[in-house]
Amino acid sequence: MGHVLPKSLLLISTLIFSSWVQAAVSPEEAAKLGTELTPMGAIKEGNADGTIPAFSGHILGAPEWVDYKGSGTHFPDPYPGEKPLFTITQDNYMEHKDKLTDGLLQLFEKYPTFAMPIYETKRDFRYSDRTREHTKLNAVESELISNGNGVDNIFHGVPFPIPQNGLELIWNHQASPNYESTDGALDSFAIFPDGSKSKEKSREERYILFYSPTMGREAFIDQPYGAKVMVQMLEPARKKGEIILVHEFRDVTELSRNAWQYLPGTRRVRRAPTISYDFPIGPGGLRTVDDALLFNGATDRYTWKMEPKRELYVPYNNNLLDSPEAEYDDFLTPNHIDPKYMRYELRRCWVVVGELRSDKRHVYSKRRLYIDEDSWKGVLADNYDGRGNIWRTNMRTKIALYDMPGIGPRVEVYHDLQSGAYMANYLLNELDGPPEVITEPWDDNYFTTQMVRKLGRR
Repeated sequence: MGHVLPKSLLLISTLIFSSWVQAAVSPEEAAKLGTELTPMGAIKEGNADGTIPAFSGHILGAPEWVDYKGSGTHFPDPYPGEKPLFTITQDNYMEHKDKLTDGLLQLFEKYPTFAMPIYETKRDFRYSDRTREHTKLNAVESELISNGNGVDNIFHGVPFPIPQNGLELIWNHQASPNYESTDGALDSFAIFPDGSKSKEKSREERYILFYSPTMGREAFIDQPYGAKVMVQMLEPARKKGEIILVHEFRDVTELSRNAWQYLPGTRRVRRAPTISYDFPIGPGGLRTVDDALLFNGATDRYTWKMEPKRELYVPYNNNLLDSPEAEYDDFLTPNHIDPKYMRYELRRCWVVVGELRSDKRHVYSKRRLYIDEDSWKGVLADNYDGRGNIWRTNMRTKIALYDMPGIGPRVEVYHDLQSGAYMANYLLNELDGPPEVITEPWDDNYFTTQMVRKLGRR
């Protein structure tokens, strides 16, 4: 791995806080949360033709009809046996173009085998009362700072549930509901047009202080870190034993993160260079650092504009793709994931466009992010090259994470439309299950260079 941080570290959204002109909404506006809006800020009612239902939120955690074994085990499908309403293919995709992104249209044009099975839309799962309560408190207290490159006065919820501009949308996406502490292994593959694959496997220990179940609001605002991460590489053999430690700061005005790397060959812990923005990373180099989460990190290289909401077909309730009964070779087919393992639903999405500033550099001249209104998580993203053509189109599947609880992200898929290769990140089908929730977070001595040395020399 040399001096390159592994893909997994950069999936941690940099939660930065610490003055800008944008203020929070009034108490009168915030009163809409839980009435005409859901507690998280989505439109509560369905759409006019009934293809998007009203939000019910009647399920918290695992529904009673699934056989869920607990944190660290696979998430059973809450809608077993459902069949697609219809399937979009290369033969009929233009009939549905108003509900497809530019990137999805490109996938249909490029790959005759690409298809989208469309299922009934479900809006059944809700977040914890604590997350919903802090989201309402954030609505009247949160503010953008550092020219929009951070937010202040937020904790344990979406910062701007009634957003006023593109920057607030970006921060809602980056600070969307998350676990506090998890530990587990994950797989990642690059899949090339000839069907060959490149695999990485890692053990990841994550401590996201922003969503701490024990830390109070004032305590979080007064401490310097947003997240701490330890990653131990397990595969391929040439990388086994490498360890990376990362401290993500809450305020990245001067420094976004500290990172250290242990290499078995030298048996030394060294400072790792700060990697951010458009540094290529992951198997095959098929995404940039700030592609993680579909976008993460500092916002300062782009101007961000809110576009009108759209009804779009997006990956949602994708439990079949996570099933332990599906082996990687079953669905990691050339050009794209086998469509029969995918599920798409019609959902309302916020749309935000980033245009590269004239005085900044990045491999993407423009990026467009589509954010699901119920979870505030990016679901689709289109990234454009310097000539204005779509270069990469990416997606992030969603499922109900019963142990979080609430809707959360699972597999990230990065399509390079120029090379025909793609990357699938955060796979766990051939593992025991997803990372397990750690109920008693690590103490201050764990995420240190001393611990890295200890782990490396075992």
